[in-house]
Amino acid sequence: MRAHDDAQQHLAGHLMTTLLHRLWHSPTATTWGSLAVRLASVLVILPLVLVRFAPPEVALWQLFTTMFMLALMLDFGLAPTFARLFAYARGGATLAEMARMQHDSSAGPRTSDPAVATAVMAALRWLYPRMAVCVTLVLAVLGTLGLMNAVSQSHDTMAAWSAWALVLATTGVALWGGAYAAALQGMNKIAIMRRWDVVIGLGQMLTSVAVLSLGGELLALVAAYQAWVVVGAMRNRWLLKHLHPELFTAPPAPLPAVMKVMWPPAWRSGLGALLSHGVIHASGLVYSQLAPAVEVAAYLLAVRLIMLISQFCQAPFYTKLPRMAELQAAGQQAQQLHMAQRGMRIAYWVFVAGALAVAFAVEPLLQAIGSRTPFVAPGVWALLAMAFFAERFGAMHLQLYSLTNHIVWHIANGVTGVVMVVVAVLAYPRFGQYAFPAAMLFAYLSFYCVYSAAHTRAAFKLHLFRFESSTVMPAAAALVAGLWLCLMFPVHL
Repeated sequence: MRAHDDAQQHLAGHLMTTLLHRLWHSPTATTWGSLAVRLASVLVILPLVLVRFAPPEVALWQLFTTMFMLALMLDFGLAPTFARLFAYARGGATLAEMARMQHDSSAGPRTSDPAVATAVMAALRWLYPRMAVCVTLVLAVLGTLGLMNAVSQSHDTMAAWSAWALVLATTGVALWGGAYAAALQGMNKIAIMRRWDVVIGLGQMLTSVAVLSLGGELLALVAAYQAWVVVGAMRNRWLLKHLHPELFTAPPAPLPAVMKVMWPPAWRSGLGALLSHGVIHASGLVYSQLAPAVEVAAYLLAVRLIMLISQFCQAPFYTKLPRMAELQAAGQQAQQLHMAQRGMRIAYWVFVAGALAVAFAVEPLLQAIGSRTPFVAPGVWALLAMAFFAERFGAMHLQLYSLTNHIVWHIANGVTGVVMVVVAVLAYPRFGQYAFPAAMLFAYLSFYCVYSAAHTRAAFKLHLFRFESSTVMPAAAALVAGLWLCLMFPVHL
């Protein structure tokens, strides 16, 4: 009996060790860990800021954070583009072939040429510092103009401007560090990078809490928070140089062969990303001009929650993109599509779980904590959840098609955004708070999903019904059924 118990304990220990090893080296699990720390940081620091600071300082802290995040979006699509180029190089593609990556499975296994990745790195190291300076200068001019009124209301204007100078300086460093983060993703070193992100995020959170607990003002908080941004950027460079020293053998240079391949997909990716996130954020601004403040607050809370769910569900698919790009270059289509299908399937179910959890639990939770901000009506959340589910379908197909290095994000997001805004403005007088999520759902279903899936089907010779019958369809059915139950049987305390 004793021997049997020992054997069971040994087996349990072995299984636990195996599970921890898989999680430790999993790009998806480590990305979720990084996102969880980032979310925890917001949930811990923001309440302390609200308690410790006067309203003008709270506004400045929020504005600094918003401008920093906006600046990171203004990299003109360089990060995803360079990540793909590194992955193509790992798959054996030449620079000439990267302009339009098509499968060539008849060529057999391919051997990567280290000189290709080295050339990409040389161009990356030349381009990113210049891009960082340009974005920082633009932010310095426009951001300073936008901050004048908020700073003038602060009790210590000198400290406020000093804090803004710190934000500007560290923003430039963060953009520079983005080059090495893109290279780490392209070289499929996502898990180790995200593990370090967890460490950096915890350090940032704990340092900020310590500063606030000791009575630190806005300038001290900004210095403590942004110092970890610099640490993160330096960490990225050190990590890449440690893992792939061969990439640093060539000096930074604007190599025409790399620039020619890089620029067309980069600007289209950048414009597409801005249109995608910009339209969603702009919906709140437009809504604020049309609706009472209570409705706007409830809508913005719902959008924040659905975007968090969307961000979490991206990890199973997006962390596999570098490997799928490598398979694209190697001509291994069957393995690539199998990996894509599996990542999509997990992403959909994570989204469904999050959306239904909010649908059934958020109202009782808000009542329990005595929130003065209500939540949107169940029907509004149902439309919003279905709209973002459709957006995830279109976005993942768009990402899969982008592995060909033919980028159509600007068209997909541009047309979708126009349809969304026009329908929302026309529908609001009649449908009120339901107009914006309904407009999103209509725009995504009528154009975005159709356009993205059509490109994927043509590029990969997909039988869409066969591909999606075990991927999106079961998850979509579960989402609709769960939302219907929530509408029929709402939960209240």
